[in-house]
Formats: sequence, C-alpha cells, structure tokens
Amino acid sequence: MQRTIRIVIIGVLLLILTTPHGALGAGTALMLGSGQEFRFDLPIDPNKEYLVSMALRTDLSDAVVTMTLCQIRNNNEVIELQRTQIGLGDSGSWQIVALPEVQTPESPGRFELIVTASEGGRYFWKDLKAERVYGTTQDSQAYWSEKLAAQGTFFTGLVVDARHLDVRRGMSPRIYSESGQLLYGGVLASQNIVQEQGIVGYGSELSSDLLERLTVDSDYPYVAPLVVQALGIADAAKTGVYISDEDTRRVLEAMVQYDFFARFAVIFLVD
Repeated sequence: MQRTIRIVIIGVLLLILTTPHGALGAGTALMLGSGQEFRFDLPIDPNKEYLVSMALRTDLSDAVVTMTLCQIRNNNEVIELQRTQIGLGDSGSWQIVALPEVQTPESPGRFELIVTASEGGRYFWKDLKAERVYGTTQDSQAYWSEKLAAQGTFFTGLVVDARHLDVRRGMSPRIYSESGQLLYGGVLASQNIVQEQGIVGYGSELSSDLLERLTVDSDYPYVAPLVVQALGIADAAKTGVYISDEDTRRVLEAMVQYDFFARFAVIFLVD
C-alpha cells in the first residue's frame, strides 16, 4: 500500500504572526451565518494534492458549518473543488473541519477557502493549514532537500529547559508567555496521540532518542531544536511553564517557517 506523507505548507503559517498572541489558544472571532461568511486566499499551487483543515468552535446550539475550496480561474470562472459539512455540537469545544486529499487542477488561477454556517452569530477559528500530500519516500526526501536549499535551516521543534524548576510530568502540560498568553497546550491532539506519545516528550538530557521526536520526517532525519529556558511554573499542578516574551517572539518567528506545534514536536527537560 502506498504511504502518504503530509507536510505543512509554509505560506499559510504566516497567519500565526497576523493573529494576536492572545488568540493562539482562544482563537480569532468571526461572524458567520445570516449572509456572513469567511473567505481566505490559500497560497497553494496547481496540480498538487493537499489536505486543508482548520479548527472551529461556537457556543451556538445546532450550528453546522460548511467549508468549500474553490478555484477562481483567470477568466473569473469559479470551480468548486471540494466541500464538507460538520456539526459543531453544543459544548463549545474545538472541532476540526477538513477537506482531505484535494487535487488542484492544472489550469492557472487562485484558490479560495469559504466557510459558512447555518446559524448566525459569533464563531472562533484557529490553526488554518494547507498540507501537501506526498505519495512516496522519494517525493518527501526531494521536498525537504529543496526546502533546505531554498530557505536555509529552520527549527524543527521546541525544547523547554525546566530542570531548575519543580516541574512534574503530565498529560496536558501548557506553555505560556511571560505576559500570560497561551502558546501551546496540544488542545487538538487526538486521544491516541495523548495516550501513545503525549503532547510533549520528557527527559533529563537531550538524548538522541529524545531528539527523534523533533525530526521532520522519518525518511529525512533533519532535526534542529529551538531551546528556551522556562522562567517559572504556570499552574498549581506544576505541569505547565511560562517563558520570556523574547523567547515567545523567537518561537512565533520560527513557526512561520515550520509549524512544529502541529506535530507536537515539543520536549520538556526536567529533573
């Protein structure tokens, strides 16, 4: 069976820097329904395969959202490529809305993502991603080689050194900025990820085995950790930490090049 490899496209991650820091955990508000919709031009290429996804939530009851990817060709003809619908439920929790394995046509044009809702009111969104889908190991290796040649080295994961603090291991540790903004909490991790690998890795030293968590791809063993110091403990359970605002800036800038949080490529060094 052919193996599928998904790589996060770089351009979409510019959303991280255009979103206020406080919105990273809470999401960005938008109004949907009653004739209102969300539109975004996706910087994706023709004749490629992608997985497009985003997280949405609302406190409205019985809300159903529709996500559609269209191509607007140079003659202004609109071609619908794929559409999906999902109910957001009544709990106000985040739901992933995804368009799996979209094949973009060869014809030139731009690509637009449209989100609408059945109920009018306030919604929240975050983590909009377009991921290239690769079918072979050779394709994946070629991608990473071209990326490194084109833009140089980049960080593949975050290492938080908390060995000087009384930090405890936990199922859902969080990282905050010094000013109190949530940077990482693995809130979209599936139950399998939480149980099998955890949203962070733990160790007392940065060993080669631990660094495997930060490798970009099993077929391309490039790893470059961004190491920051934890300034203090952020919660009563002693599982979360906060880092300086300067290190927060470094993390956000690094994620413009590569979204390691989406891969749960995070390590806590603890005593």
